[in-house]
Amino acid sequence: MNKLCYGDCLTIMRDMGKDSVDLIYLDPPFNSNRNYNAIYKDETGRPLPDQIEAFCDLWTLDAEREKAIRNLPNVLIENGYNDEDVRFWKAWMDALRHTNPKLLAYLSYMTERLLQMRIVLRPTGSIYLHCDPTASHYIKVVMDGVFGHQNFRNEIVWSYAASPSSTKRDFPRKHDIIFRYAKSKHFIFNHEDIRVPYAESSMKRVRYPANASTVMEGTDIALNPGGKIPPSTWTDIQQSYRYRNDH
Repeated sequence: MNKLCYGDCLTIMRDMGKDSVDLIYLDPPFNSNRNYNAIYKDETGRPLPDQIEAFCDLWTLDAEREKAIRNLPNVLIENGYNDEDVRFWKAWMDALRHTNPKLLAYLSYMTERLLQMRIVLRPTGSIYLHCDPTASHYIKVVMDGVFGHQNFRNEIVWSYAASPSSTKRDFPRKHDIIFRYAKSKHFIFNHEDIRVPYAESSMKRVRYPANASTVMEGTDIALNPGGKIPPSTWTDIQQSYRYRNDH
């Protein structure tokens, strides 16, 4: 496709065909209660005085959000969800309206877009949603409702424990979460393309029989020459430049 689209992803996805996307990765707002700015630099690398708001991660139940929340049951019905699903969403939204309206505004925004992502995702496709513990437990409930609990595949912990922290009152908050869901049971997982080397300690316990197959000593488990599938805790990815709320 080789096409970069700029704008609200909901508007853009509505112009995309059903079952047209193989893979979705999204790094949406985290409900961090902050605004993020983009800083322009000149040709020498010096910051220019003008900035633009990259995106707003502040949430309020304004008229637009209220309208979207009232319309959400209709959207669910249009997308084939049953009455039990709709009643659950109504009860949850009503409860959040009185206990945490900012969270309700955030989750309604995410739900609208995740419903549209399910429409454009192919039956063989998967979605990876990057978030952090600020609202990850709520996001998982949303994704269970949109994609189905049976299609939950992994909770991946992206750990960046090596970065410094100044916290003195809590354990340092040093990880993000990536939820992986499939569209259906027919999902494709290209495990041969994402392998990483085995740990040195594992390789030391390997013996090499005469037939040249690689077997763990004391077991009958063959080691893939391409390496192992990464576990659900990732520690070897460099931390991106994002504000981390670990103070």
